[in-house]
Parts: sequence; structure tokens; C-alpha cells
Amino acid sequence: MNGLYLQGGGAKGAFQAGVLYGLKKRGIEFNVISGTSIGAINGYFVYTEKIETMKKTWITVDEDALKDQIIKDKVIENKSLINQLYNLDGRSKDVKDFYVNYIAIRNGVPKEIQVNISKISKDEGLEVIKYSSLLPYIGQTNISLQEAMKNFNSKIAFEQFKAELVEGKYDGYNLDGGILNNNFLDKFIDKKVDKLFIIPFVKNYQPPEYILENYDKEDLIIIEPTIDFEPGDTLRFEQEFCKKLFIEGYEIAKNIKL
Repeated sequence: MNGLYLQGGGAKGAFQAGVLYGLKKRGIEFNVISGTSIGAINGYFVYTEKIETMKKTWITVDEDALKDQIIKDKVIENKSLINQLYNLDGRSKDVKDFYVNYIAIRNGVPKEIQVNISKISKDEGLEVIKYSSLLPYIGQTNISLQEAMKNFNSKIAFEQFKAELVEGKYDGYNLDGGILNNNFLDKFIDKKVDKLFIIPFVKNYQPPEYILENYDKEDLIIIEPTIDFEPGDTLRFEQEFCKKLFIEGYEIAKNIKL
């Protein structure tokens, strides 16, 4: 039985998708999935067995959709990707559980919510994935997502978000699960698997201690990028950038020793 954890990271998800494509082409199936933000989106392609659609999505990123999407609120939506998920039908017979996390903010306090979307309806599950991929946005509104991308820095944005959170400006919002927990691996304690595949976005990734206490190192397959990402790469939904990352992920997965 195989487990799969897909970290959140915006446009860096192209690398993750390439890895998934390579693993699936090698015949690897997954039985328990947990995903955060873009990881939840990529996980849904696996969940519905639509990896060819996933590949096409990432190597032919619709940059026009970024020009058309206007930021009108305090969040950045992944509209073009989420809309595609609604067109995906079916479900993998192998995936028994698919966990997604997001945060609910009430009275200035963020609380992590974890949902097994394999146990709810398609529409309910996609609503959870939508929440999980909503990034907080502090900046000029009524501009295109493409324009907002030019000056986006995830580290700065997070510090600004923390200040507004305290002021209660995000009360009632449901947002990206990675804000509180971008190491959403705790489900693999109760749902023990034989091999746990982890696809992070940092080099020299270290799993949480609770994973190391419950799994032998040879049962953890960590597939990470060879490059260091920049803070602005989270929103870099550019075709050439995403295509390059997808190919890198695919080549690593194709050749990694399993």
C-alpha cells in the first residue's frame, strides 16, 4: 500500500505534477493521498485518474486566463485550475482516502480543518480544495492576476497577512491550508502505508519527527527539486517556467530508484 503527500506551493506545483506523471507512467499506484493547496489540486488529477489532463494543464499554462482574472477581494483564487477540476469525472479504484486541509478563520484565530474528500460529494470536495488553494492577498485590488504576480513575494505577503489576521480583517475566510500546516503528513500515522511518497518544494527536505518515529527511512521516498525556488515563484504561472519544472519532475521520477 502506497501513501502520497503533496505539499502546497502554487506554480511550483508543475514540478510536483511532473513527478506524479513519471511515477504513474512507471505503474505506481497510490492508496492514501494527502494534499495542501496546489498539492490538493494535483492530487485530484490522480484521484480521478486524469494524469494526461494534468500534464496538458501544466505544460500549456493558459496565460490569458491570468490576464482575465481580476483580483477584487483579499484572496487570490486559482480559478483556472479549479474550474478544470469540475470537468473531471471518475475515481481511481486504488485511492481509498484523499485528505485535504484548509484553515478557517474565526475571531482572528486560524484553525486547521482536515477533510477526507473521498467520503463526501464531488461538489463538496471541490469546495474544500478551493478553500485549500485560496491565498491571502494584501495589495492593490481591481488588477489582473498577471499584474499582481509581478511584485508578489510569498514571505512579505505572509508577514502582511499575519498583521491583518490580528486586526480581524480575515474573519470568516477559509484559506490555504499551508498557512498553518504545509507538512500535512499526520494522516499517515493512523493510515499506515508500506511506502510513503513525499513531494516537497525544497532541497534537503526533512520529514516531521513523528513520521521518522513511525517509518523506517527506506520506506520514505522523498522526491525533491534540484533548484532553489524564489519567493515570487509561487505565482509564476508562466508557460515556459511551468513546462520546465514539469519536465524536471518527470525526469527525476522516471530515473529515481524505487
